[in-house]
Amino acid sequence: MLDRNQNRTAILAIRVEKNRFGRVAADSLILFCVGLVFVIFFSGFFARLDNWLHDSWLDLRLRLNVRSSGPAGLTNALFPLDGPSREIVVVVIDDRSILGIPGLFQGDRQIFAQAIRNLSACQPKVIAVDVFFASSSTEDRRPDLELAKAVADAGNVVLKAYRRDDRRMTLPYPELSRSGTPAPSYFRTHRDESIRSVSMKFTSEAGKVTPSFQTEVYRRFYDLKPSDFEFSENGLIANHSGQAVKIPLSNGEYLWLNYDNPTRAYQTMSFYDLYNNSFRPEGLKDKLVIIGYANSMTEEKFFTPLGGNDYSPYLNALVFRNLLNRSALKPPDRAITFAIAAGLLALFLFVIFRYLHPFAFGIVSVITIILLISLSLVSLTLYRAVFDVTPAVSLLLIALLYTIGKKYYFELAEKLRIKHAFQHYVTASVVNEILKNPEKLNLHGEERNLTIFFSDIEGFTTLSEGMSPLDVVSLLNEYLSEMTEIIFKYDGLLDKYEGDAIMAVFGAPVDQKDHAIRSCRCALENQKALARLREKWKKEGRPEIKARIGINTGIVVVGNMGSTMRFDYTVIGDNVNLAARLETANKLFQSEILVSDTTAELAESAILSRRLGKLKVAGKDKHVDVYEVLAESADPDKEFLEKAKAYKSAYEASQTALDRRDFAEAERLLSAHLKKYPADNPARILHNRIKGFLIVPPPPDWENIITQDSK
Repeated sequence: MLDRNQNRTAILAIRVEKNRFGRVAADSLILFCVGLVFVIFFSGFFARLDNWLHDSWLDLRLRLNVRSSGPAGLTNALFPLDGPSREIVVVVIDDRSILGIPGLFQGDRQIFAQAIRNLSACQPKVIAVDVFFASSSTEDRRPDLELAKAVADAGNVVLKAYRRDDRRMTLPYPELSRSGTPAPSYFRTHRDESIRSVSMKFTSEAGKVTPSFQTEVYRRFYDLKPSDFEFSENGLIANHSGQAVKIPLSNGEYLWLNYDNPTRAYQTMSFYDLYNNSFRPEGLKDKLVIIGYANSMTEEKFFTPLGGNDYSPYLNALVFRNLLNRSALKPPDRAITFAIAAGLLALFLFVIFRYLHPFAFGIVSVITIILLISLSLVSLTLYRAVFDVTPAVSLLLIALLYTIGKKYYFELAEKLRIKHAFQHYVTASVVNEILKNPEKLNLHGEERNLTIFFSDIEGFTTLSEGMSPLDVVSLLNEYLSEMTEIIFKYDGLLDKYEGDAIMAVFGAPVDQKDHAIRSCRCALENQKALARLREKWKKEGRPEIKARIGINTGIVVVGNMGSTMRFDYTVIGDNVNLAARLETANKLFQSEILVSDTTAELAESAILSRRLGKLKVAGKDKHVDVYEVLAESADPDKEFLEKAKAYKSAYEASQTALDRRDFAEAERLLSAHLKKYPADNPARILHNRIKGFLIVPPPPDWENIITQDSK
């Protein structure tokens, strides 16, 4: 064993090398993490995080908007929502319309013609028909022609065309296309499957650029000429009587939608009322009127960032509100996002880190992260600009973790060195508990429900008399090493060695709900490992040894016990003594693993055991039911498991007969069992007892209790 000076020398010898390795590892790790962040940045993952942040903020504002006092009122005053445009009216083909107008569900175009005539009489500024009329009727062309005439007579109808992909579209049937202004509509689905932008132009395969459905409606509403529109790489410039209005677009095509108002907060009327002329005409004069499907049978629905599905006419109303109120969002600039993230990382790692204590560095980092998130939300709310901050926040978090890691690396390394230096003398779990809670180094114990494990080599004193001391030590070391490794495998606490005996504890110092099961599994594996060792030793000419194991579960006192100079983490109590008695009681039954009824009951879900009988252990007045552990319930060796079940069934059936003093039946059951399984030693012991009872029956007050006379 190394003394204190040798331990100290060993620790100092490895200190420099470990420190150097730790620094290289830490620096390599942060470079890897930074590189990973930038790879993820270009994959678009951070955009989803920023979208979630912005959506959560919008959802909060919408919820607070229903209140007008207290903090909610202050929030509404500081960050007001954009109100719906009074110039927009949504005419929905709802369930009432479908049910109340015969033929509407089948798409009778005469119905639409009548509705447009009624609407045109109210003199709206523009009529946006968000319904695609694909092909003309093949049998009766009159409805098609009537609808085309109604559209032509109105003179201000924009029709929806079907955009098949980025370069191709399908127009309504020819007569209708010539009567109105067809234009394609396309809502763009982002990575989170929600609609966040809409196309404002269409580029054909030939390279011709035409306005989208939404752009054409916007142009008609303001009586702009096609020449008043100019698409650029960053946006759309509309010339309003000499005043240029710039509408920001991403990729020169997509308008980013601002959802800062419920999508249905618009003047809405039913198509049923429009068709039947049961509405106030003055309410539609000079309005932008949208006609579209919004009923329970409509399949075309769009998922919005507000967390639900909505219909196309309401989304178009949102687009037109954004255009008319000039409240559309400015799309994020990835170059600026990248530059801010990289700049902050360099500033924090190479400047601030050099001059601040790690704790102060952490505070500055957290404050900066909060400011970045706040800046993003304020930018979105007040300036309608999308500012993505999650890449910068992620890099700052990495820098913070890197700083904390370097700060506490040496402390952790010191703890690890202590652990490695002393884990050979006490268990690693105790060392970890000491390192985690140094205050536990006291003499006080606590009562806990634990499982105590004792094992001992059968007749080791006699075996060792015929061996040299070196051979005894070699054999014992090999045996103890194998058994101890299995105890540690099941997270047992190696309490002590006493010669060839082993004492272990399950359930301490770390709590284990299944400590009884662990101890039984450990015992079974101990016996299997010992069987392998016996085969090995037999080939080497060494003696074949056997071990007995006793296990008990109960309340014990556990803790550090000893003097102030030296103490051990151990357990004491009657339940510890009972486990030791059960180990020696294996002699009475010629069994290998004996457990108390408490342990057997707690482990019965995973362990197959059989009740051997009632035992009054040495030094105790009360008896205890004892069980022999046979196998794991889920043992993959089916043949072995079936044999164990046969052992259990025959023995316990015989015990039942014995308890009712039916000695003949008990003897018959065991005789049949032993013919098939002659190696069942506990069954043979019981069989011999029963044969004695057949000759000399026990007295009437006999209780079928076996007494252990010696420890």
